Amino acid sequence: MVVGPTGGGKSVVINTLAQAQTRLKLPTKLYVMNPKACTVIELYGILDPVTRDWTDGLLSNIFREINKPTDKQERKYIVFDGDVDA
Repeated sequence: MVVGPTGGGKSVVINTLAQAQTRLKLPTKLYVMNPKACTVIELYGILDPVTRDWTDGLLSNIFREINKPTDKQERKYIVFDGDVDA
């Protein structure tokens, strides 16, 4: 977890880490999102109480994408770029 004041360079540090790993032959992909940019349901998903069908949210979709089997040796990070209280 990287925490600090607005404009303190948190995003720069994370992007620098990703670029450094990529240059070291460790391809890195960042999934950056602002958790306050969507509702809780849009972020996490929702279970329909009648049909019991699950509808994925943004985070659920990212988790599914990250966990798909692949031959790539890629490092993947989910970055919540926003307030800690979100």
